[in-house]
Amino acid sequence: MKSIKHFLLGLVLATCTAATAFAAPIYTYTGSSFVFPDMSGEGTAQTWNFGLGDASVQAGETFLWEFLFNTPPSAPTTWFGLKLQPDSANAVTFEDAGFFATGDPYTDVPNFLLDVTGAAIAGSGWLDSGTYSLILSGTFLVDGAGFSGFAVDDVAAVPEPMSLALVCMGLAGLVAARRRRMAPAPAEAA
Repeated sequence: MKSIKHFLLGLVLATCTAATAFAAPIYTYTGSSFVFPDMSGEGTAQTWNFGLGDASVQAGETFLWEFLFNTPPSAPTTWFGLKLQPDSANAVTFEDAGFFATGDPYTDVPNFLLDVTGAAIAGSGWLDSGTYSLILSGTFLVDGAGFSGFAVDDVAAVPEPMSLALVCMGLAGLVAARRRRMAPAPAEAA
């Protein structure tokens, strides 16, 4: 009887230990922010400034944060680039990041490269018009730490292949007509 109790107690303790070992980390700071673009610049570029920081942050606290970006509907495809880094050296370490189309936090956006080092996050690529999520996690290494990010896109329209082909054919026709006009007239037979 005593060995059965010990066996059951051991089984319960082993189950509790295994459940604790595989538990998801608990983040101190979690949430999301919709980042609005700055449209005051000239040209077709939009910029976003974003970040996370709080004077009450303590060293060792962690974060899991989502930043939402909405690319403009005026162009079907746009070049988008971003960079994040700590506000001061060795203040934050980034552990993981992903860039996803909103509504699908499991599939990375094709044609978008994201590079995560402990000290910075950088990414760029071609995006279709829509809303995208940058989800990142990390640890604050000093009290009062934070990080800032900058993103930019260029909404200049990308020409369609057929339009580009038509323009090239028109230019070739103009060149041919000019050459024909500039060529000496053939001598007439007598």
